[in-house]
Amino acid sequence: MNLTCAILHTDRQVSEQLEMFIAKTPFLSLCGEYSNPIEALKGYYENKVSLYFVGIQQEAMEGINGMEFSRLLSPSTRVIFIADTPRYAAECFRLDALDYLVSEISFLVFFEAVNKASRWFSLKGEAGMPFTLLPEKAQTEQPKVLYVKSDSRIIRLDMSRICYIEGLGDYVKIYSKDESKPVLSLCSMKYMEEKLPPDEFIRVHRSFIIRKDCIRTIESNKIALEKRSIPIGDVYRKKLKSYISNYSVL
Repeated sequence: MNLTCAILHTDRQVSEQLEMFIAKTPFLSLCGEYSNPIEALKGYYENKVSLYFVGIQQEAMEGINGMEFSRLLSPSTRVIFIADTPRYAAECFRLDALDYLVSEISFLVFFEAVNKASRWFSLKGEAGMPFTLLPEKAQTEQPKVLYVKSDSRIIRLDMSRICYIEGLGDYVKIYSKDESKPVLSLCSMKYMEEKLPPDEFIRVHRSFIIRKDCIRTIESNKIALEKRSIPIGDVYRKKLKSYISNYSVL
């Protein structure tokens, strides 16, 4: 699959770095690089851009910033925002951004983001329709999400897909369903426990928080998930028993 892409950014150095990364990516084809949103919009319709890299603090004399520009694009076009601060991440993801890259972007981080775009368009082609064309009820139901900083990115995680979280000192590793690698974030387990809904997640060890519906079996000292056994800490055993007591055990 070959994806047409374009860049809208006022910082020429950032644009040049993106151009270099795009040239190294075999499935991307650059069809435009702009610093003016009006010109960018004109080129967008002429070239049928699939993927747009947009500077989040993009300002032009026409008064259109990056987020406003993204609202003018078709839902079938995916946007990766480029920023020098995580400040606008939540708002950008509410605009259904594909990714949000922060500051000094490495090629690895860039490639992970555009590979996500490639998967999205592949699935869209298999389904024969864009993901945005959902039943009316599904459009009104907003999924519970979690925003975490990992390297130079702000990543949006769907809570329903998180399987478990493992604490590693000042960091946590977040394991999600159908993802081969966890997301590593500078964050404490206490903070994660406070942010996760208690009706869906439970802390069972000082180093582990698990999603309740991922539990397969419970033994005296461990809990079996689909691909991992999690130890049960003595401090958290009472809370786990309380959770189990809400259900009938035959």
